[in-house]
Amino acid sequence: MSKQLDFSGLNKIAYKGFEDQPEERDSLLEAGYTIVDTPTPFEAKQETSAPPPRDYKRLYRTAFDFQQRHNPPTVNREYWKGKTPGIDDTPAEELSYWEQVAQDAGKTSASADNDPFLMDLITAIIEELDREYKRLRESA
Repeated sequence: MSKQLDFSGLNKIAYKGFEDQPEERDSLLEAGYTIVDTPTPFEAKQETSAPPPRDYKRLYRTAFDFQQRHNPPTVNREYWKGKTPGIDDTPAEELSYWEQVAQDAGKTSASADNDPFLMDLITAIIEELDREYKRLRESA
């Protein structure tokens, strides 16, 4: 059995704006209404300070440098000539390559205070490195 939320108490709330209408305010209070004098969410002071602009050139450069450090992916082509990806073990040098990529991704992201834009660029680069890795491995 699901529980139903009871919003009936909200039926007897009146927001401010009755300061100049004492008779209406009194009649609402007599009828059991609660007058809320606090600002509504629409009246609350909105934050007007914009975040500082991103230095996109620096972020793109940081992502480009990350890509340059790890491209092309490490593939032991001789090993894969007689092996099947997904069945045979991955060579240690390839595993080490991917560990280095992951560690460098974390360090690179942290160098820009984990900027979400840079993190998305790094993710896209890792996906591209993976596509290239699989292509090189399959063509061995």
